[in-house]
Amino acid sequence: MNIKKIIIALGFVACIMPSFAQYEGTSVYDRIGHGDDSIRTLGNIVLYKDYYKAKDYKSAFEPWKEVFEKAPCAEVSTYAYGAFIVANVLWTEKDINKKKEYFDLLMKVYDVRLENLDALNSFTKVESRATKGDILARKAFDYAYYGSGIADNYSLDNVYKRFSEAIDLINEEGAKEVPGFVLNKFFEVSYQIYMNDSTTYREQFLQDYIESREVCEKMLSLANEASDPAAAKQIVEQYDPTLNHIETLFAQSKAANREQLIAIFGPKIEANKDNLKYLKSVLILLSANDCDDTDIYFKAAEYAYNIEPSYESAIGTAQKYSQEGKVAESIQYYDKAIELCSTDQNKAAISLKVANALSKSGDYERAYSYLDKAVGFNSAISGKANLIRAQIKAKEKKFDEAIALCTQAAQEDVSISGSADRLKAVIVDVKQKNAEYERQNAEYKAAKAKQEELEKFWKEGE
Repeated sequence: MNIKKIIIALGFVACIMPSFAQYEGTSVYDRIGHGDDSIRTLGNIVLYKDYYKAKDYKSAFEPWKEVFEKAPCAEVSTYAYGAFIVANVLWTEKDINKKKEYFDLLMKVYDVRLENLDALNSFTKVESRATKGDILARKAFDYAYYGSGIADNYSLDNVYKRFSEAIDLINEEGAKEVPGFVLNKFFEVSYQIYMNDSTTYREQFLQDYIESREVCEKMLSLANEASDPAAAKQIVEQYDPTLNHIETLFAQSKAANREQLIAIFGPKIEANKDNLKYLKSVLILLSANDCDDTDIYFKAAEYAYNIEPSYESAIGTAQKYSQEGKVAESIQYYDKAIELCSTDQNKAAISLKVANALSKSGDYERAYSYLDKAVGFNSAISGKANLIRAQIKAKEKKFDEAIALCTQAAQEDVSISGSADRLKAVIVDVKQKNAEYERQNAEYKAAKAKQEELEKFWKEGE
């Protein structure tokens, strides 16, 4: 993937960076008219941008506002710069009534951009054109970030609906992925709603977690395809912290409690035994939350496999046989999961999933063999394979090997460098605590042996 495609995927240009490309011979001069007003508009464009670059947003506000009101199609940058300028003025304003005026204007920036979307896109490079979903996502972010205590009818539910509409549109439009900053704030809102009502909202929160995590993982995987290291770094810097934040909030939520997940999905498996889409989502959800050794997981895998064999259901069936001690049958279905993949790239990814499943069950020897298979199918996956190897080595208390594998994984695969560094830090901490425990245990044993020796001496003296 080249740098242009990476930028499209990030969705930065449409929301943050100004576009100066013109099509069909148009220029900013053609779009602001003629006469004194056009000269004044050009002067205001130069003026507000100079103030913007100097981070003097208060001074930039008035000239920008005049451009916004008199020449809404002058440049796309009118909206990219404008949202930032208005937001900063809003943030520093103390008077609540003025804050509300600035907030309403901030929302209007996005509304006017939507009204003029086709016109603005007509003179913008194809790869830089914004979509309705992009704009609504940025608007939802600013509504969530600045609207509390200011916006009429502000509520978490309202914020959530705005994010959901934007994300659904981005997914439907298909040209770009949801930006990291949008996912980050969206999941924070989902987390807050869940914490306020964990009973009603649990299942939706779990779904939000799975979908948000999948976007981050998908985007991070693209980092390895970037021909420019700077482009790869840009992806990692946007999506790795987002993924880590999502994982942290999810862990804090305790939404993945085994008993609660079983209570939620147990009664629904039978009712949805012919619903393949539902069964697959349950398999993914249970597997992601360490519930892939439960009866409901095995039941969902069985029903799904009977409808249409897939790698998810094959892995589930394999784990069922593994728990029952039927080694040959479990291997058969693990291999079947790999066979069900059409490309070597997919076979490698599923081999990693199999290795991870075997690692969880404590079958480290076979886990290593499937990691070797994964790399054999696709050598580019070696970084991810070494990250799983590091996890296994840590479980085996081979801490130095685990730390070295984390370092190697980060070097081999930039998309997981953040995860590898965090795992290494955890392993280093566990290593230190384990060494301290071993030292204290050795001292205890030595003291106990000395006490036993003294007791033996006194008994012999009697």
